[in-house]
Amino acid sequence: MEPVVDLYAIVLLLGAAHGLFLTLLLLNARHGDAPGYLFLALLTLVFTIDLGLEFLEHSRYLIHAPLLLALDLNIDYLFGPLTYLYVRALSDRDGYRFRHNQWLHFLPFALGFLLLAPFYGLDREQLVTLIYRDAEPLQSAQLWAGISSFVVGITSILQMAIYLFIAIRRLIRHRRRIQEQFSFLERISLTWLRNLLIALALLYLFYILDIFLVGIFEVYEGMVGIHYPMIVLVIYIMGYLGLRQPVIFSNRPRPDTEPAEPRDSAGDTPPDPTRDQEKRKYEKSALDKETGSLLFADLQRHMAKEKPYLDSRLNLAQLAAQLRISSNYLSQVINERAGQHFFDFVNRYRVEEAKLALAGSTGRGNILAIALDAGFNSKSAFYTAFKRHTGQTPTQYRRTGDISVS
Repeated sequence: MEPVVDLYAIVLLLGAAHGLFLTLLLLNARHGDAPGYLFLALLTLVFTIDLGLEFLEHSRYLIHAPLLLALDLNIDYLFGPLTYLYVRALSDRDGYRFRHNQWLHFLPFALGFLLLAPFYGLDREQLVTLIYRDAEPLQSAQLWAGISSFVVGITSILQMAIYLFIAIRRLIRHRRRIQEQFSFLERISLTWLRNLLIALALLYLFYILDIFLVGIFEVYEGMVGIHYPMIVLVIYIMGYLGLRQPVIFSNRPRPDTEPAEPRDSAGDTPPDPTRDQEKRKYEKSALDKETGSLLFADLQRHMAKEKPYLDSRLNLAQLAAQLRISSNYLSQVINERAGQHFFDFVNRYRVEEAKLALAGSTGRGNILAIALDAGFNSKSAFYTAFKRHTGQTPTQYRRTGDISVS
């Protein structure tokens, strides 16, 4: 059986080489957020090994070490846990620490080798026959090995789906949490992580498509797996973004973005960041409706008179300290009385400030200057908030001459 090195094999090899380089780069860069760097490096390494094994199988070099097929089948158990742990390392605001019980995430990977025990009893020729399916009908031992590989394949697919789901859900909770505590999203919204999860979800769908079209239904005989070139693309994108925006690989705490609880209300219950049910969030709070109404009135007066929203780094704890109430009570008042997250509540005031500036400006003016003066950190954030609250872009608003203030 002669080796085959075609364009597809070269693409796989180049992708694996780049993946190995990126892995080493990430391991060498571990200084600001060690767990995050480590999990991303390990995830990249798993992609690299997967590409390398596919290269060996496609080019038929695997005939020299056919037992590597067990690793090729079993490595899929690692994608889900590493993705989830990477998301957790970046989104845990209390500081992520890897604990001993989290080794359980990798238990399926270890058990997979036990499930693949029938492989170890096959000789080299039987393994090569099982891999390339170019011989007479399979023997009984080979059939058992095929069944065990099917079980590993199905369970690893289900495991990947579960981990992707909980990783995406955790990222959504993170975004909701920062909207309740911050008036800005720049550098803390983990947009890079969202895009990575989208890419991994698409990669998973391509993988399922490969299994059904090529592996089960054999729609295209001899067709190569389309999800492997996708892996190569994901690795190159990760490397490109890492070189252009190295900050996306870091979750180093920043003093100016970490809200601290004011200490002048020691008896109040601090907020629980894991709460995800809005209607149950404050059910144990001692804040009654009358007090809530009074606090909301004080908040509105403070916002109108002092204009704290002009501070682009304003967060929930800072505003609560200005009002001399706890962050938990302030969050409750905003959620219940305004029906908004802290992020939307503050940016509504900024939009109104910008509307007045736009109405009073002549000619084209400098929209970026107006945005910065109103408390926004960037032009893109300003445009997004303005369109969300008014249904128009700032340029359209100034062009129509709509100077109404809602």
